[in-house]
Amino acid sequence: MIEYAPNTFALSDDEQEMVDLLKEEMNLANREEVMHLLVKQAIQRVAITCPNCGHYAKRTEENKAECRSCLSVITLSEDIWDANLPVSG
Repeated sequence: MIEYAPNTFALSDDEQEMVDLLKEEMNLANREEVMHLLVKQAIQRVAITCPNCGHYAKRTEENKAECRSCLSVITLSEDIWDANLPVSG
């Protein structure tokens, strides 16, 4: 696992209170675990997961994305992401 320098940013008193409330409610050890979980949940809401390999894909257009792992081209059709593997030449 890659370790980065800790993120430091200021939260308002109300925001800090909410983080502490979440920490207690979710039985987490510290505030950092709360923030890590919140970021992970936010990513899962906006990320596109490749149907072929399960890795995250990067959106290239409004209704298209490309998987950096298996190189699939993923298209959005009727609110469903569908992948096509690239044609090998």
